[in-house]
Amino acid sequence: MLELQDWKDFSITSWYKTFSKDTIESLIIEIPDELLAAILNINNELKSEEEECSDKYMEPFKNALNELNRLAFVRNNWRSPLDAKAFSFGNTLKVTNLDDIILYLSVSDRIARDFESNKGVPFCVVLRPWIDIHPASEFRCIVVNKILRGITPRDWPTYYAHFKEDGPLIIEKIHNFFKNKISKFWKSNYVFDIILTLPDDPIIVDFSPLNSNTNLLAFDWKEIHPIIKKNSEEEVSPVFRYLETDIGIMTRTAAQLKFSHGA
Repeated sequence: MLELQDWKDFSITSWYKTFSKDTIESLIIEIPDELLAAILNINNELKSEEEECSDKYMEPFKNALNELNRLAFVRNNWRSPLDAKAFSFGNTLKVTNLDDIILYLSVSDRIARDFESNKGVPFCVVLRPWIDIHPASEFRCIVVNKILRGITPRDWPTYYAHFKEDGPLIIEKIHNFFKNKISKFWKSNYVFDIILTLPDDPIIVDFSPLNSNTNLLAFDWKEIHPIIKKNSEEEVSPVFRYLETDIGIMTRTAAQLKFSHGA
């Protein structure tokens, strides 16, 4: 369970200004209470209120969509409605109109859980320009006691042959980026997600808390938690953990077990 301060610290409204030059352009729109109720369908009156909401509250969203050439990606303060992909064309969560925004946010349990109680910050909808991202260019980075400890592909456990050759450069690029840009983040323990397409520099996607509920992908909370408890700030080189051989179709849990046993 996140503490109230975590909800504040990891809201994009808290970190975007500091890191705006190194992240994806984000148009942040605060949600009025009435529109939030309609999005969450609290009174089961979304259809009847849709026109009123559109007229009264949706103008900022229209303007933001137009600014992004009506091709965008939507999220809230903390994350995207990934569980709404089944309702999107091509399973992409691509936003081209206002109906897409309302649909993705209203059917997402992830978003509903985020919006169900006061988090100490205004609830927001965030629109970003649509980017076609190759899964092999997405990485999750684990920071413990202000030290970059681990790097894992977001698309774990998919095998990418080029990681073996490019691994040292990926580590160097991300580590330098962390020291020069990310290390000013105000939490001691956290994860940050980036896009890295060599030879370009990384681009920040998001910051998230580091706890037992965090998906650490190629890593495991049981190996990270003791490092947190040790509270050491001794500088170490980050570990880039990826599949070194093509193991075929395998569940994430099975891949984690296979890796941990040295296979």
